Amino acid sequence: MKKMIALLSAAVMAVAATAQMSTYAASTELAAPAYENKVTAVNTAGFTAEVVRLVNQERSRNGLSELKMFPKLSHAASIRADETVIKWDHTRPDGSSITTLCSQLGIKWSRIGENIAYGQNSPQMVMNSWMNSPDHKSNILNSDYQYIGVGVTEANGRLYWTQFFVGTTEAHPEAFSPKDYGDVNGDSKVNAVDASLVLADYAATGSGKSSSFSAGQRAKADVSGDDAVNAVDASQILSIYAKNSTS
Repeated sequence: MKKMIALLSAAVMAVAATAQMSTYAASTELAAPAYENKVTAVNTAGFTAEVVRLVNQERSRNGLSELKMFPKLSHAASIRADETVIKWDHTRPDGSSITTLCSQLGIKWSRIGENIAYGQNSPQMVMNSWMNSPDHKSNILNSDYQYIGVGVTEANGRLYWTQFFVGTTEAHPEAFSPKDYGDVNGDSKVNAVDASLVLADYAATGSGKSSSFSAGQRAKADVSGDDAVNAVDASQILSIYAKNSTS
């Protein structure tokens, strides 16, 4: 299948550019509000799932299908968020295309899209920036995509965001609905029970035993998107639970 790349960004800088890469690539950077209060310490647990929820909310309003997420794509988005801190661009710090990341992680794709942003302090803020830009909005509402990964990282008191979109005719059986993010035991809740299951499985595998998780449970448990299930995921699940309990 003909490989296409739609590369879009949202930033706090007023610059626009178009570049040709591979078969096709469009890159734009628009003016977004500059948020003066820098982030010095922020708990971003649940931010990625919230961005996906907001994306799917917009897609639903436009009669489009839900985008699903899975660990490797979340990992790719997290890597890209870190890379944009080093080099604010749609090419990677080593000069290679973002398509190389999918190849490295074994992600099947026929079309790839990317939205990047920095300076927005919450999922709602960054989604407002993207949805108020026609180019970025078109990526979010593109019917050719079936999967999404979201990454967010803090650097120099600011948050850097990446949305990574993939369209493919090949199945990713590990993909799941974002409403199941962190819900390891499938009771439609994200709470301490899920965290305890993650810790128990982590302890078992750490002592040389086999994981008790199914592939689906493992995907939902890997909330950090690093393609591993461990104490970090349990901590993030507890943070999400605490946020949900106080909201």
